[in-house]
Amino acid sequence: MDGHRLASVFTGLRLGLHAVVAVIVLIVLLRSVPPADARAAVGVGAILAWVLAYAAGVADGVRRTRRRAAAGVATPSVPLPDDAPPAMRASRPAAVWLGIGTLSVLWLVAAWCLPEAAYLVFPLFFLQLHLLGARWGTALVLVSAVCAVITLGVQQGFSVPGAVGPMLGAAVALLVGLGFRAFTRQAVAREALVEELVAARDELARSERRAGQESERARLARDIHDTVSQSLSSIQMLLHAAERALQGERSAELLRLARESAASVQAETRSIVRALTPAPLEEEGLAAALRRLAETEWSGGPEVLLSVEGDEALDMSRRTALLRLAQGAVGNALRHAGATRIELGLRVDAQAATLTVSDNGVGFEPELAPGASHGAGHFGLASMRERAAQFGGRLSVDSTPGHGTRVEVVLPHGPSKEA
Repeated sequence: MDGHRLASVFTGLRLGLHAVVAVIVLIVLLRSVPPADARAAVGVGAILAWVLAYAAGVADGVRRTRRRAAAGVATPSVPLPDDAPPAMRASRPAAVWLGIGTLSVLWLVAAWCLPEAAYLVFPLFFLQLHLLGARWGTALVLVSAVCAVITLGVQQGFSVPGAVGPMLGAAVALLVGLGFRAFTRQAVAREALVEELVAARDELARSERRAGQESERARLARDIHDTVSQSLSSIQMLLHAAERALQGERSAELLRLARESAASVQAETRSIVRALTPAPLEEEGLAAALRRLAETEWSGGPEVLLSVEGDEALDMSRRTALLRLAQGAVGNALRHAGATRIELGLRVDAQAATLTVSDNGVGFEPELAPGASHGAGHFGLASMRERAAQFGGRLSVDSTPGHGTRVEVVLPHGPSKEA
């Protein structure tokens, strides 16, 4: 049952309680008015005072609920657990005790003067349980039931029906009240759990969207680099060769303009590639990006260990390349090797940056799998070698069936082979 349906049920119970109070008061007044003597007059006055106190409590509750709603403060629509803080149970606990005490005393006076007024104890039972909680409410219900038995016995004589009636009413009130409290407590806990699950689902959706955006940015950067940028590099090389081969001032001028245009477009392309570089890599560096890769909770549950040595004196293009190569190698180990332990290492020295990815998986024969399909989503081994070669580096694979796989990438410092 959701929160709205539960609130509707509880509202219906409150309205039912108000109806029971109205019927009992009407019956008692019809039997007692006009009062036969002074004692009956006191009883009628106590009943009227009881009705006024009850109405004042209802009006105060409605007024505070509206005030909280206007202020944007949530108001509990169901009973709270007994261990809830007093501030949650009632904003004015002293006023609650004063109200229950006033109703109890006025009822006791009315019942002492008029036997019919003793029946007002039944709605009083539910008020005591609802406003005071299980512990104090139960105690006061039992005390009120004993007082009802005594007042009826003093006025009408003690009898089994006179004793059983109030006690049976108290037992029914306790069963209904405590049962409903247990039910609503479970419903509230379930509603809170549903809200947590919805929040977790929304966060997962946001994470997936961010991951998709980063993946698309990386794909665009790679495609632009591998197509447009490489084509422009080839064009510049051809223009250099043509400029040296052709003679004539006009030809040289045209070739120079074409070469400058190609260089300008290539510079703009590199700017686009840099703009599409994953933001965490640019802001936090390669070590942090590799650490995030290692800490990812993979579905198969393998342990990914990371070690980083040396200062990270790498340009952004090399950082991006090493991150993509690490993702590809780790993806291979996860998807194809069935590994339970993956060791990811990065060492940067004065000559080069070395990336190693080792796993304890099933291994394979590198000669029998020449990189075409042994890939992790985006890259096979051939594509990974090509990416390393763009920076004058090399990629080596050491693997035998049954003994795991070790992938090593070495990228020397310096310009990449793209201009």
